[in-house]
Amino acid sequence: MVETAIGRRRRALVPIGALLALGVLVAMVISGRLPENKQFVKFTPSGVMSEPPTAIDRVEVRTAAGRWRFVRAADGWHDGERPLPSGLAAHLDSSIKFMHVSAPVRVMEPAEWSPLGLREFGLDPPGFVATLYRGETRVLEAAFGAPNPQQVLQYMKLAGDDQVYLMSRFIGAEWEQVIRDATRG
Repeated sequence: MVETAIGRRRRALVPIGALLALGVLVAMVISGRLPENKQFVKFTPSGVMSEPPTAIDRVEVRTAAGRWRFVRAADGWHDGERPLPSGLAAHLDSSIKFMHVSAPVRVMEPAEWSPLGLREFGLDPPGFVATLYRGETRVLEAAFGAPNPQQVLQYMKLAGDDQVYLMSRFIGAEWEQVIRDATRG
């Protein structure tokens, strides 16, 4: 059988490629980190809540129809009497995370919304209010209003803040799921 020159070159490239890969692995071990890819943007949370979600240990949600209180324990979320069902606990965790990582799409200053009043945005009274605590300290109280006409954003107002925020609708929808699950609970 006759071996071509191309076949010999390919066979010679395999050990060279293996040595290069081994060299990269050795460099990673020596440096203690993976090579950084400059095309990736590092994530920085830019939500309305600066506290990390894991710092929140109590949540109160209220609507015109009821009020729910959730407390984080070593074994997960409780309603004061018993552990929450896994689905409700997962939605609660997601809701808290969204407050930390999701930035407002738009911020309306009082000069923009005050001529119309908060009722125009479903915030007087709000549809529901979520209050997040770290120990006895209130970290955030968010009142959720009506969705915008296109149904993709939702109005939200923070206690102690004169601005009205337009947030992605999925944030309020996740809190609404918490309310539905807690009502069934």
